[in-house]
Amino acid sequence: MWRLNPRSELHYRHWGNEWVVFDVGSGQTHEMDTVSSVALMHCEEGWVSLADITQGLVQDLDLSPTAGLSHSIESALSQFTNLGLLEHRVE
Repeated sequence: MWRLNPRSELHYRHWGNEWVVFDVGSGQTHEMDTVSSVALMHCEEGWVSLADITQGLVQDLDLSPTAGLSHSIESALSQFTNLGLLEHRVE
C-alpha cells in the first residue's frame, strides 16, 4: 500500500509523454514518464494497493493489464518512496 507523503505537495506539468513534477515540500523537481506520473497521482487519493493503481492506469491510459505493467509501476513506486514522495506500508 502506498500514499502520498503528507509533507509533499505536488504540481504537475506535461508535454506529450514527458512529465515534470515539482514537490513544494522538498523543493525538488522530478522528471518522469506518463505511467509513472499517473501512478503517482493515484497515490494522492490515500492508501492504495498495486492492484488499485494498476487498474486505474489500465482505465486512465487504455493499457493492457500485463505483468510488465505491474512491474513498471512497482518500480516507480519504490523509486518515489526512496525519494520521499510516497509512504509505503505492507499489508
